[in-house]
Amino acid sequence: MKKQRSTATLIIYIFIASQFLPIPLLYAFPVEQRIEMSLTLSLVASLLATVAMIFINLRRKWTPEDSLSKKPSSSLGKVILWGVVGFIGAILIQYLTSIIEIIIFGITPESANTDLLLNLTTEYPLLVFSIVIFAPVTEEFVFRKAIFSQLNVTAIGTVGSAVISALLFAIIHFDGHMLVYASLGLWFSYLYYKTNNIFTSMLAHGLMNSFVALPLFFPQLVG
Repeated sequence: MKKQRSTATLIIYIFIASQFLPIPLLYAFPVEQRIEMSLTLSLVASLLATVAMIFINLRRKWTPEDSLSKKPSSSLGKVILWGVVGFIGAILIQYLTSIIEIIIFGITPESANTDLLLNLTTEYPLLVFSIVIFAPVTEEFVFRKAIFSQLNVTAIGTVGSAVISALLFAIIHFDGHMLVYASLGLWFSYLYYKTNNIFTSMLAHGLMNSFVALPLFFPQLVG
């Protein structure tokens, strides 16, 4: 158990480092180059974090034995099926929770976080890899496999751990749409729990992000 928790902690540390380490490194470059270099460093950090997490996941079994690993992982076909179903569900959840936010809280549906990423990707196309691959992989390892599964073995239980990981997932997106991101976090936790395979939530998450990024590849969709 101790080794499993230390692996989960390592995954979280890698994620935090990938988010913040590029900031001090910027000061090694001239001021006029820092905007471009911030994007490059963020992309490289995300790539390295993704590779490191995948390597660690392949080398170690770190799901608590009295939690999700009690049941076998679903077959590849079922994982892919639930990944696609999860993607469709994620889009519906975004739509419904956005309506609730508008009606009850008066929050506009626009996401400053998403808009910024899309605008930056227009100028720096390689960032699309962060949106559709690196972010889904690292975030699912952190919030579902590291946090949700580890908390699940405590007195908090499955529901409590799903809520906590979902709230943390919403907080790190810091654009005011707490209900949207928290609901997505709960949904991704369910997909992971349903199939006992982290690739399910990664696939759903990646497809959802790809759908959001479609205007980058097909500008006529918003033209």
